[in-house]
Amino acid sequence: MKNLSVLGITSLLACTMLFVVCKSESHLDNPYKEKTEKELEVLSNEKYSKIIALANPKECTDTEDWKIIDIQTVCGTSHIPYHRSVDKTTLQNMINDYNKLMEIYQPMMAPRINCIPYRKPLDVICQEGKAMIKYE
Repeated sequence: MKNLSVLGITSLLACTMLFVVCKSESHLDNPYKEKTEKELEVLSNEKYSKIIALANPKECTDTEDWKIIDIQTVCGTSHIPYHRSVDKTTLQNMINDYNKLMEIYQPMMAPRINCIPYRKPLDVICQEGKAMIKYE
């Protein structure tokens, strides 16, 4: 009976904690929502440069060494090549952060720029030592 009572209290405590965490949306807030357009522009350029530097640590000589990953831009979903030697978790975390920034920045910029329609990526190709995406 004592074990049942401890189990009941533990379950109640766990449910209460879960409710409080789910009810609070502050952990879901976008950290970039209060930034100005200029701040977002600077941050997006810095973050994108770091992503590309991480994704492309080597010259492209063999397309089998490269993969494709999605990233959001001011024009929507785009793709970048990344080398197989890159830690994908680190790269994906950087892209996820960048995508959060794009959630705020994209609506500001999209009406003022001319975007190319979405194209499906087919493969990675090597051009003059650089990994490039080949599209349909």
